[in-house]
Amino acid sequence: MSQSETLNKVQEPITNAPPEIREIMERVLKLEKDKLYMKIPRNINDDILRIVKEVIR
Repeated sequence: MSQSETLNKVQEPITNAPPEIREIMERVLKLEKDKLYMKIPRNINDDILRIVKEVIR
C-alpha cells in the first residue's frame, strides 16, 4: 500500500462525513491546537460539548 493510498484511507471518514460532523471535527481540532500549550488543558470537555450543541442546533 502506497503512502497516498494510506493517507486517502485515513482521510476517508473526514471527507465523506456530513457537513455538520465535519464542522464539529474542524472546530474540535482547532480547540485542541489552541490548548496544546497548556500543561493541563482545563474545561476542554465542556468546550467540546458546547461545540457539539451549537452545531446540532
